[in-house]
Amino acid sequence: MPIIRDDRFEAGDWLKQFDLSSRHAFFDERVVDFLHELSRRLMKDNDARHYPDLVTFAYFCRKANLRTLSQQYRDAGYRSGWGTVAHIAPSNIPVNFAFSLVFGMLSGNSNIVRMPSKAFPQNDIFLRVFDGAAASETFRSIAVGNVFIQTVRGSAKLKEIVAAVDGLTVWGGDATVAEFRSLPKKPRSVELYFPDRTSSAAIDASAYSALEAEQKTKLARDFFNDTYLVDQNACSSPSLIFWLGEPAAIAKAKIDFWQHLDEELHRQDFHLDTVARLDKFLDLMDAIRTTGGTLALKRYSPDIWCIGQPLPKETRLRFGQFAEIEVQAPSDIAAFLRPQEQTLTYFGLQPQALFLALQSGSANHAIDRIVPIGKALDINPFWDGKDILSLLSRRVEIVEGRDNAAISAMALANSKS
Repeated sequence: MPIIRDDRFEAGDWLKQFDLSSRHAFFDERVVDFLHELSRRLMKDNDARHYPDLVTFAYFCRKANLRTLSQQYRDAGYRSGWGTVAHIAPSNIPVNFAFSLVFGMLSGNSNIVRMPSKAFPQNDIFLRVFDGAAASETFRSIAVGNVFIQTVRGSAKLKEIVAAVDGLTVWGGDATVAEFRSLPKKPRSVELYFPDRTSSAAIDASAYSALEAEQKTKLARDFFNDTYLVDQNACSSPSLIFWLGEPAAIAKAKIDFWQHLDEELHRQDFHLDTVARLDKFLDLMDAIRTTGGTLALKRYSPDIWCIGQPLPKETRLRFGQFAEIEVQAPSDIAAFLRPQEQTLTYFGLQPQALFLALQSGSANHAIDRIVPIGKALDINPFWDGKDILSLLSRRVEIVEGRDNAAISAMALANSKS
């Protein structure tokens, strides 16, 4: 299934190839079978194995995982899709579009997915494997009920589609969200928005220092996948690091942690392009401007810059820049969390204890996710505090009156006599 691109998309002739009317049930067996086949093909694909985000996606789509997920919806038999949902993927995060598509499919909808404007090799791999799985006649309804598009900014045709579809899911910055909120839509159109968010990580210094060398290497790889893999552009990538423990233990752990991360950067042959390096300096200059003074900046390597002080809550750090804050207890973290905080990744701490500790102040409504380091980018249907599958499906309410129930019982008894 080729992507419908720019000029052809604007012409609209591509619509004739597709039947964008909802035809699948909530967690439909055919959809689950297709996603399992897609998962199987991705996990066998030699190219896909090189990309952790594709591997994570493939594991999510396994039939066993989807069966477990479906059990959380006891009213599944009363749910169905709204019809056709348009998905607006972020321009700088690969594979996010694929998860959004799957959520639309599982909830029973047909889907129009706007792909990222930036080229990513894993997205090309995904589309190739998706096409292979959808080529079977068994999955023809999948092939004709889902379409991938790429558009120019401000596309007139995309605005027409947004006005005509039954649902809209937008993943992007605040400006993108504001743009799509303002567009005309059907009166009953369902709208889900996922705007700019920020995230943090918490590491217990003593627990880290107790690790064996190979465990430290693995944690560095997990941290790399959370951050450098997407240049910290993902809303769930941490830019603020909390170190917990006594000052001497923290000082030792910091040096060791960043050294192992630098070794991982070399293993991954990580390099920033020229534009990203310029943006990194601009982010740093903006941080200096907002603080009104100097920054306590420590460069552990050319690609690891750490600022050893709290920053204004609106400060943006990307491309291997982190603010570090030392605290003694999980409860101390709450005071530093930002209003748009989404994910807290952790190591050496108990997630339930973190949750309870963060209930102080206003932090209890700031954090949406508490997950281990290495799981920051693992998208699931519960995101930003929203149950996406419930919101992208409608539930039919059936209430049986007492009189009707009695009449039905009598009719049944009479039919047996």
